[in-house]
Amino acid sequence: MLKNKYKFKTLIESLLIVSIFLSFLDAYQLFNIPLNWIGGSLTVLFFVILYFYENMKIPSLIKLGVFVALLPTFFKYQVISDLIDGEIYTLLRVFSFLSFIFIFYVTSKSRFNYEIINALEKIYVLLLSICIYTFLAQLFNFFEPTRNRPGTGILGFDAQVNFWISGSHRMVGTFREPVFLVSLLFPVFLALHFKKVQPIYFYILSGLAFGLTKSEYALILVIAFSFIQIITYKVSYKIIFFVTLFLISFFIPIKECDISPKNIECPQISNSTSDTLDSSPESIEGGNNNLEIDYDINEIIFDDQERSDIFRFSIEYMKHNIGFGFQGTNQKYTKFLAKNVQDEMYLTNRTLPEYLKIKYLSNSFGTGRYFLTYENINIQNNFLFNFFSIGFLYLLAILLLLIYLLFDNFKRFLYVSMLVFTISLSSIEDLLPIFGLCLGLVFTMVDNED
Repeated sequence: MLKNKYKFKTLIESLLIVSIFLSFLDAYQLFNIPLNWIGGSLTVLFFVILYFYENMKIPSLIKLGVFVALLPTFFKYQVISDLIDGEIYTLLRVFSFLSFIFIFYVTSKSRFNYEIINALEKIYVLLLSICIYTFLAQLFNFFEPTRNRPGTGILGFDAQVNFWISGSHRMVGTFREPVFLVSLLFPVFLALHFKKVQPIYFYILSGLAFGLTKSEYALILVIAFSFIQIITYKVSYKIIFFVTLFLISFFIPIKECDISPKNIECPQISNSTSDTLDSSPESIEGGNNNLEIDYDINEIIFDDQERSDIFRFSIEYMKHNIGFGFQGTNQKYTKFLAKNVQDEMYLTNRTLPEYLKIKYLSNSFGTGRYFLTYENINIQNNFLFNFFSIGFLYLLAILLLLIYLLFDNFKRFLYVSMLVFTISLSSIEDLLPIFGLCLGLVFTMVDNED
């Protein structure tokens, strides 16, 4: 009996390792199917098996809350032709939301938390090691698996960015963007740190990885994390190591072409005697041809404007928020941003120039944001996307959860609040299964647990 139980626990840990590992392979796809979608589906399947094995039952209150949360999406869903033409992503968002709630509940009630934590810990350390290797591989032209998933630009075939000629090289690891790495791995870091005593290498790898992303989002999270550690009197030498390594990695510039001038992506010049490299971005000379290239290091497309746009949209639509549905929030957001573009187009052209949608498909027109007239863009904030998709019920559910924890267990309240804060600031809109897993683990912490 004990032997069979041990085998089952080992099987659980092994299956979870595979599914979670695939969930973090954001930069790769197989037959045009993103591997992280496959991993997320396998993770859900794993917890469905666990749910029936442990004879769990979801309370009626949770079922009612989920039903009410999805009402805006059901009532505002468009005709079936839209589903075929691209609204399949709405179903994926609904699936992700349901998976988040389901995995959060199962994790919080499961008797196999120890096996879940062990699997999560092994994957986290392995993944950070891979991320650091890919960082070095991109600097020094080592082997790296082909990153074959399209990037996150407006056009669906954008290439992933892993080279910065004038700025510091950034950690992307197995993700398409540095901010995605932070969004998915920092909740795991928090769950493992709060739930179990970790060795020193855990904090060394974490500090290096998050710092090398050069992400402002990571800086905010580390500051908040440090504050939590201070007020709970949990500042140890491990935490000092983590924060110090993070700050060093974050602020010290690592320019790829300075450290590795022979990198194939760096500008090169050749003459009649030898090939040499010119680190100056102003010109590239090759043979008898002189090419003048202007690299404007201050040219960051819409970075600050995106934050401003999200803030203005939130203020404008806050009072009208009754839940726009998972398919409606990004449409509302894009329509809000496109107003100035459409006004300009009307004043300059007096009519919508349909031919420009084809002629200027890969280049901006007018204000530089012409794509807003034909392509929905994401709001890129987890809390605001779900707040406007579900309505005030989403905010109310978070507040009630935190209020309950505040009076039940102050330390757990701080830890859950930190995790909720991390997920809410994420640039990934969906409430992913991995978020539910991490939240479920931290939510079940007991007093004096290390």
